[in-house]
Amino acid sequence: MRDYLQEYGIERYINAHDTITLYGASRMAESTLEAVRQVSGCFVDIVQMQRALGERIAAMTHNEAAYIANCAAGALQLCAAVCMAGDSEAAYRRLPDTTGLCSEIIVLHAQHNCYDKAVEAAGARVRIVGDADETLPFMLEDGITEATAAVLYCPASIYRRGSLPLKEVVRIAHARGIPVIVDAAAQLPPRENLWAFTQAGADMTVFSGGKTLCGPQTSGLIVGTRAMIDRCIRFGAPMHGICRSAKASRESMIGLCAAIESYMAQDAQQEKVRLGAMVDRLVEVMCRYPIYSPYRVEQGSVGQDYPRAFAHLECGVTAKEMAAYMRSRRIFIGTDERENTLYISPLNLTEQECGEVCAALADAGARWAGGAVL
Repeated sequence: MRDYLQEYGIERYINAHDTITLYGASRMAESTLEAVRQVSGCFVDIVQMQRALGERIAAMTHNEAAYIANCAAGALQLCAAVCMAGDSEAAYRRLPDTTGLCSEIIVLHAQHNCYDKAVEAAGARVRIVGDADETLPFMLEDGITEATAAVLYCPASIYRRGSLPLKEVVRIAHARGIPVIVDAAAQLPPRENLWAFTQAGADMTVFSGGKTLCGPQTSGLIVGTRAMIDRCIRFGAPMHGICRSAKASRESMIGLCAAIESYMAQDAQQEKVRLGAMVDRLVEVMCRYPIYSPYRVEQGSVGQDYPRAFAHLECGVTAKEMAAYMRSRRIFIGTDERENTLYISPLNLTEQECGEVCAALADAGARWAGGAVL
């Protein structure tokens, strides 16, 4: 079989870090790849596909409606666009020119992050409310003006301090007729998050298709009210306008639907046990060497429900040195240079790859500790 990566000089890595876009995010299952292969050899009506797959995904995820975008960032851009344009195709076609439109998207100060640029790409202006320590209800109420198009909310655990609960944000926004968009790109597992945010009142919730869902990396998902999703279908790609560049291919669309089917059929508890066993294996190996002070963390980087292996580095070993060493072994790991720690996620590891990571950790432990084993 032809090895394209070898032929083109591209190295293979083990992803022991996380579902990071820079590495390719996640792996697609064989059933997903088969769905992609089938649709790549034929032609379809993209709008019909969008509606049919959206109905299937909505039913699986307990939502009114669903839309497949090209990625989470593209999905956020479309969400912002339809909130600004309302039901007017003429207004949508003018974007990013927002003359005469409500064009401010409110973001809580504690949640302000680099992904806000996705809504700005539609022509919106981000309006920050509250401060880094707290956003009180009256601050959000005062921040809503005649120019407000939507509130963008990020439920990641790292933003909880200083944020209002989603239900409170929904209550305040809806009382003024303002829709709420939730950026839940990486908020899986648990799978219940696929419907938890919409059931809490969010009008649209965005997920990455290429992270834990294990769909095509360039896929994204919007779930929400039928009215909002209908706007996404009417205005979004392949239609012309600001979001034309965010079009999802037929391969990404069918691939994401197939991936969600697999994800929903998965035994969540069994999968958590499998991941936990790999984390225990990684921690046990690091316990043998004095350069590591290992421990287990029960959450992902933004509060997801899966375990990870951590270790504070000792004996003068730095996180930067460890990352470089592991990369020389063709392994990506996570590091925090300020805390001088390494961390490893089992999400993208096979059992064999876990063994290779363990071997590399052991070799590093022997190398820096002069072969001393605790």
